[in-house]
Amino acid sequence: MRKICKCWLVGMMLLLFLMTGLSFPQSEEQVIFWVPVKDVPDLGMVDWGLASFVKRALREAEDAGAQAVILEIDTSGGWVDAMLFIKDAIISSSCPTVAFINHRAWSAGAFIALACETIVFAPDATMGAAEPRSGTPEEIDKPDPKTVSAIRAQIEALAEARGRDPLVFASMVDRNVEIDGLVKKGELLTLRASQALEYGAGDLIAANREELLSKLGLEGTVRELSPSWSENLARLVTNPVVVPILLTLALVGILMEILTPGFGVPGIVGLVSFSLFFGGRYLAGLAGWEPLIFFLAGATLLIVELFLPGFGIAGISGMGALALSIYLVLRETSILFWQEAVYQLFFYVALMGGVFLVLLAFLPQSPVWQRLGLKKEITGKVYQIEEKSSEPSVVGKAGIAKSMLRPVGIVEIEGKRWDAITEGEFISPGTKVRVEGVRGNTIVVKSEEGG
Repeated sequence: MRKICKCWLVGMMLLLFLMTGLSFPQSEEQVIFWVPVKDVPDLGMVDWGLASFVKRALREAEDAGAQAVILEIDTSGGWVDAMLFIKDAIISSSCPTVAFINHRAWSAGAFIALACETIVFAPDATMGAAEPRSGTPEEIDKPDPKTVSAIRAQIEALAEARGRDPLVFASMVDRNVEIDGLVKKGELLTLRASQALEYGAGDLIAANREELLSKLGLEGTVRELSPSWSENLARLVTNPVVVPILLTLALVGILMEILTPGFGVPGIVGLVSFSLFFGGRYLAGLAGWEPLIFFLAGATLLIVELFLPGFGIAGISGMGALALSIYLVLRETSILFWQEAVYQLFFYVALMGGVFLVLLAFLPQSPVWQRLGLKKEITGKVYQIEEKSSEPSVVGKAGIAKSMLRPVGIVEIEGKRWDAITEGEFISPGTKVRVEGVRGNTIVVKSEEGG
């Protein structure tokens, strides 16, 4: 019996060995990765979501031992910092890289194409116009010479590394470069396909994918990649148009929540907007822990402020922590232009101050504001003044603030609770107040303490 078991075990091991050995001669499938680097409607141009996608595609190509990675480029440009991130990822890739310029590789697109080992043009494709522009006020009409110098040095070094003429690519960035018969001083160079081949800025012209693969001698399965949902979300929420909207909604929502008791719709809108602002960058792997730590600290301090009388240290510290977290995120996604992050931060601080004044001046009278603000449950009956009866006997009477008035809240007069509003003054619970007048169905009160 033991001999039979031993023979059975030996036989099974031999069978497994033979089965494993049979698979050794099988050749690995040749794979060509096709990566679109394109402007997407509503999602933006070259941005951090695209940068995350390209880096992932290059990593997957390396893991798969790809025969080549072909980047199909069709873009008008985008963020400088995202462009440099993509350029570095391409340069450091161990896979052969090919840029197929299908229509245009302008601005950041020219950098990305130059980073590839081989550049192929579609017959109608163009490449160039890579002068850097920042979002700072001074550079809207005229670029900063220091920025131009830095980007020119980058593109010249990249051209040298790829064995191409640095002067040709420098003329795409710097208007002061002149090349006889190609570009005049004061102009930026943009090359057509035939010009690119003539001046060594391109290698081949191919009308479509099949012709490109044939001319490059590539045979194998083409695996076309596409951005994941998280990368598309990152592209959307890091879009230069979407970012101000998210931050505006976040700041307005937080301010409205501070000015009203309890927690309601404005607070939810603010937190969701902040979450999208930070979350998109984390999904793309673009933000460190520091902004998140300051954001959570700021949000915690603001929540504490909601339950403490007055707008004091907790509220101010919370707003400061939120501002710092916003700056750190803007700074991390603007590695070249730190001034741009400062300008954007100042803009949002000014916007926040303006919104704060508007809310204090106009929204307290709005019925919608009062419905949003008075969501906090208060025991006991709350009296309201009927619009048709002004209740003149209430005017001039003294009472006690039963909730925080920011500037809407609840006061108690002669044992009855009333909806109340101040003229922008914050009043803590327990403060003595006096009725100054009637506004619609709400009484207007003023603190009797502190003068």
